[in-house]
Amino acid sequence: MSLQSQLLHYDDLVEIKARDNGEPILSVQKHIPEIICTYVKKDMLPLFGETMYARKGVVERLQQAQELLHQENSEAQLKLVYAYRHASIQEKYFNARTQEVRQIFPEADEEELIRQAHLLSASPDVAGHPTGGAIDATITSPDGDYDMGTKIADFSEYKKIRTFYEGLTKEQKNNRLLLRNILTDVGFAPFDGEWWHFSYGDKEWAAYYDHTTTLYDTVDLTK
Repeated sequence: MSLQSQLLHYDDLVEIKARDNGEPILSVQKHIPEIICTYVKKDMLPLFGETMYARKGVVERLQQAQELLHQENSEAQLKLVYAYRHASIQEKYFNARTQEVRQIFPEADEEELIRQAHLLSASPDVAGHPTGGAIDATITSPDGDYDMGTKIADFSEYKKIRTFYEGLTKEQKNNRLLLRNILTDVGFAPFDGEWWHFSYGDKEWAAYYDHTTTLYDTVDLTK
C-alpha cells in the first residue's frame, strides 16, 4: 500500500529522458475481459472504435489489480474510461487548456502558460496517455459505479478531483483509497491531481518512483 501523496508538476517531468523498451500495445478488452472498458470521451472512436489499448506491462498490472480488487469484493470490477490516446488528441486538449489559461493570465509568458495549462491537461511532451502507459479508471459493481465524490474528468470544481480533497465523505475517501491502493500495489504511479489517473512506464511514473528514464515513449498506432 502506498500513501505517498505527491502532486508532480511540468518542471518535474520535462527533464526526464524518454526511452522506449519496444513493449507491444495490446487490446485491454481482449486480454482482460473481466475489466469493463467504456469511453466517456468519444474522441478515440473514429480511430479505433471501442477498443482500448495499453502497453503489455500496463495490461499485466491491470490484471493483477483486478485480482486484488476481487479479494476486497468478488463483484467489483475495474472500469477503464481511457487508456492510450493519440498524440494529436492530446495536443488538442492541451491547446484548449492553454487558451483558457491565457485568458486568466494574459501577462504570462509561454513557459508559465505551459506550466499552468499542464495542471489541467498534460503537455504533449510529457503526457502519459500517448505512450500507452496511462489509464483513467474507477471501480464499479452490479449496483453501479463506486461513489468517488465526482465524476471522472469533472473539472467544474477543480479542488474536488484531487485525491485527498478534504471535503469528501468517509465512503468517498475510502473508495478513492481503495482504487489508489490496489493500483499502486501493482506498480502504477498515482496522479493525485486527478483521483482517476494512474500510469506505468511514462514520465509521471518515472518521476514518482525516482527513475531517470521512462520505459515508454509516445507511439502512433495509426501508422
